[in-house]
Amino acid sequence: MQELPQHHFAQNEPANEWTLTQEQVNSLYHSLPVSLLSSIVIALILSLSHWKIIGQAEIILWNLLLGGTLLARLTLWIFWQNTWQLYSARFWLWCFRIGVWFTGAAWGTTALLLFADDNAIYQALLAFSLAGVAAGSMTSLNADKYSSLGFVILAISPLSVFIFLEEGPTAIAMSSMTLLFIFFVIASSTRTRRNMEEQIQKNQHLLQLTTELNYKQQLEKIINNAQSIFISENDIKSALQNLLWETLPACDSELGFIGLVAQDSNGKPFMRALVFGSTQKDNRSLDSFRKTHLPENGEYRNLNNLFGTIMQSDRPIISANLARDMRAGPLPEGHPKISNFIGIPIFSGREQIAILGLANSPNAYHTDDATKLEPILKTIAQFVQTMNHEQRHAQDRAALEASTQHTQTILNDIADGIITIDKRGLIQSFNHAAETIFGYRARQIVGKNINELMPEPYKSMHEEYIRSHLLTGKKNVLGIGREVIGVRRNGNQFPMDLMVSRVFQNGDPVFIGIVRDITDKKHADELRNQFINSASKEILGPLNLIGEAILRLKNKEQKNLPDSIKHVVDIAHTNSLRLQQLMHDLIEIQNISKDDTSFRFETSLALPLVEEVVRRNKTFGDIYQNKATINTSADDLTIHIDVTRFYQAFAQLLQYAFKNSPPNTELSIRINEERSRVNISIHFNNRSLSEEQRKSLCEHFSSAAESNNRDKIELGDLGIVIAKEIIEKMHGKVHSENKEDFCYFQIDFPRAVNQF
Repeated sequence: MQELPQHHFAQNEPANEWTLTQEQVNSLYHSLPVSLLSSIVIALILSLSHWKIIGQAEIILWNLLLGGTLLARLTLWIFWQNTWQLYSARFWLWCFRIGVWFTGAAWGTTALLLFADDNAIYQALLAFSLAGVAAGSMTSLNADKYSSLGFVILAISPLSVFIFLEEGPTAIAMSSMTLLFIFFVIASSTRTRRNMEEQIQKNQHLLQLTTELNYKQQLEKIINNAQSIFISENDIKSALQNLLWETLPACDSELGFIGLVAQDSNGKPFMRALVFGSTQKDNRSLDSFRKTHLPENGEYRNLNNLFGTIMQSDRPIISANLARDMRAGPLPEGHPKISNFIGIPIFSGREQIAILGLANSPNAYHTDDATKLEPILKTIAQFVQTMNHEQRHAQDRAALEASTQHTQTILNDIADGIITIDKRGLIQSFNHAAETIFGYRARQIVGKNINELMPEPYKSMHEEYIRSHLLTGKKNVLGIGREVIGVRRNGNQFPMDLMVSRVFQNGDPVFIGIVRDITDKKHADELRNQFINSASKEILGPLNLIGEAILRLKNKEQKNLPDSIKHVVDIAHTNSLRLQQLMHDLIEIQNISKDDTSFRFETSLALPLVEEVVRRNKTFGDIYQNKATINTSADDLTIHIDVTRFYQAFAQLLQYAFKNSPPNTELSIRINEERSRVNISIHFNNRSLSEEQRKSLCEHFSSAAESNNRDKIELGDLGIVIAKEIIEKMHGKVHSENKEDFCYFQIDFPRAVNQF
């Protein structure tokens, strides 16, 4: 017995109703041979039993009627067996019903042809036979209440009417039996139909679960195959191509594609086709189209067509008839024919990153197709995200390489040597200036220990310095410029300035050293010092004698000198004093610039130090008719300095402020703390300074122009230059700023531990 395929639906008929009808047809036609055989047996019994009681012609006529209906039903059964797929289940059901009703009518003619008048026994036999036939019909026809009800009514009613018309004692009983049979037929058919519906629902649910499970397993297999290709070949496009090829049959589609969605510089989306697929892997028309008509770089940027609609939508776009769809333009020449289409946008979060397109399905596409393909869509999203990450990584790597090359070019062109070492002291990089300074090529020194560039005893002690720093974290030399001795490749030692800083790379410290060869500078300093020493001996001694002689001339011969000569003597005396002070300042600058061995550091309160400087310079302020007041935010601010040198430096700044302020000016000295540093500032009126003097004052405190400013120091500015040198030697900072009506010097030192 052949079974009807479960996917063949009758046109315009719901699936559940169709399935119930088909089950009814199967049940009725399966029981038909037994029913026909039973009818033939009962007909023979009735014919033989009534052969001598009633006319033989009536029996033969009845047999011909009944035999004809049974033959017709047998013929219907044979046709159903061989041609069921040509017609709908409802057609076969109605054919069966008509056959049953004709058979019931044939059985009903027994009341006319086989009814034995005035013979209660044969009447009872006939009634019993019809009751058996009716009972049998309830068993074989209960799948369809219309068939069973029609058969019972047509088979029993005529006999019941005849008996009732006879007005015999059995008339009422036979009529009641007929009604009971009809009731039983209806009840049995209804119960059977309900049971059949429940069984069908269970079978459908089980079939649906089985189908869904098989579909999920099929999708998992597709995904696993794509992932295996990606792992083995490390090629995302090959993985996506295989994924698409295997997805097409699962979706009952002929053509498909996967596209990447990105945005241009204006924020507008566009699609770049990644892979195309066909159920025929050697589809020549598709390959030809890709080679000849695919846009540049496979990019689709028109937002006014079907692709644009998908890129701007958050749900699947379906075209049931692409040729009549206003959203779709004409297909390019050579493009495979497309009948229907579905485009599914794929998202990562809220961002659309890809599109899956399917076409040419024999069945219509639905929006729930996207839900069924959710595992495939997620896998495509993962592959596209991985592709985007790889592309960004490649771009970042190229940018990093370009930046590294650019940085290396800068480092090679910079005048200072730059050397980096790791926590073991091994050299990691060595720029071109370092090669020039030390005489090594980078390839010769990179990987070796930095102590190769040091003389003894520092060479032997350097590893211990690094180890101690890593253990304690103390920054003894970090961020501080100092003068050290280096060793060239030829073994010659030379002086150099060294500044060491530290950065972290992958959690490990990297030390960066900036070195400058100061051999020429040291030589120039030595010549300058020799000149100043010689000048101090050759000039300062005679200058003191000249000054003393002019002073005596001024004091003793003042009355005897003409007025014109008196004025000249005053000028000569003033200039001799200024020259003596100039020589002392030059010697002081020389001594300060050598080193800091003459500094004796101690921790002191800032306020008493400032008060003492103000007290010592009160007379100087009185000369210029100015005075100073002190304001402090705290009395316990401490600094670590050389007290004598502090007096000297602060006095120079205070005297400059007194000297360059208008008469009757009150200078404001402020002491406060900011970010663990003690700030000491002198605010004074700058209206006596010219614009050139203000500019010169700012330049003296500019670290960027410090080397240039030393060559153009004016006579009156030596004091502030000395002050700046002293303050910086004591690890302090000093700067000046000019406002519209006032100027101020600001000194700041790290706040020392309070020992008071």
